[in-house]
Amino acid sequence: MNKNKSNKFKGIVVALKANFFIVEIDYKDFKDVSLDQFYEKIRLLCTRRAKLDYQGLFIDVGDKVCVESIDYVNKRAVISEVEPRKSFLIRPAVANVTLVSICISVDEPLLDIGQLSRFLLTAECSNIKPLVVLTKIDLITKDNLMLYVNKLKSWGYDCIPVSTQNSQGIDLLIERFRKTKLTVLAGPSGVGKTSLINHLIPTVSLPTASVSKKLKRGIHTTRHVELFAIGKGSLLADTPGFNRPEIVCEPSDFASLFPEFRLQLAKSQCKFRNCLHRDEPGCVIDKDLERYTFYRENLEEMINSPLPYQGG
Repeated sequence: MNKNKSNKFKGIVVALKANFFIVEIDYKDFKDVSLDQFYEKIRLLCTRRAKLDYQGLFIDVGDKVCVESIDYVNKRAVISEVEPRKSFLIRPAVANVTLVSICISVDEPLLDIGQLSRFLLTAECSNIKPLVVLTKIDLITKDNLMLYVNKLKSWGYDCIPVSTQNSQGIDLLIERFRKTKLTVLAGPSGVGKTSLINHLIPTVSLPTASVSKKLKRGIHTTRHVELFAIGKGSLLADTPGFNRPEIVCEPSDFASLFPEFRLQLAKSQCKFRNCLHRDEPGCVIDKDLERYTFYRENLEEMINSPLPYQGG
């Protein structure tokens, strides 16, 4: 087979490799090419046209692109177009995300409520409602697990408890992921994101590491974002773990990121339109809500910070 410089095909960026992009193409698009050497999906190592740089277009994992100048023998191509994004998650940087799955362990390492809230708010900033996946549930009692489940429910979030040791909740999680186009697994290091992917997609076999007993936190094993197929038309993204997710938000918009606050504000309005829900008269937010203290502390930091607030 020779290079084909005329045809353009649509694909999705599934990984970044140095200055190259790995683009996955569906084999059915190659109607005029012999498919004897190909499988259901074809991955091409791609560069990008200079015009995309001039246009100021960034390309990240999850972006839908058009490729041309395809070398079918060496599986190389050039990205010539980038489709508009429907959504974008800043950290980890993934485009066209339809579900953010926040993985948090109930033990080893112990669940950190403040840390979990920051991950949830990061997803809310991107206008993507997250799902919480509670991992390592085999390490705690059912009663303690229900305390976490009910806590998340009171915040306004669904959760799926899972264990890779006894496979509890795995089938339910697979069913949920196969109902969405692109799910991002996010969360701190050591909570079992990579182990979960290995359990969900046994053919992947990604490297894992145990939690540091000295530091009581996870060791980074995932170094970059990569997409894996988990069903027909459904992709799952493994992402590097990080412990301080950024919250980029204006103080006036901060309350709207909390589902339990939104519920109260939908029922009644504060006396003043610019209410920040601190000590203003006529504020309708219940100050006894569990996350109100967290909200207030971070709001004050936003207001007093000379730079755009990024969490912490």
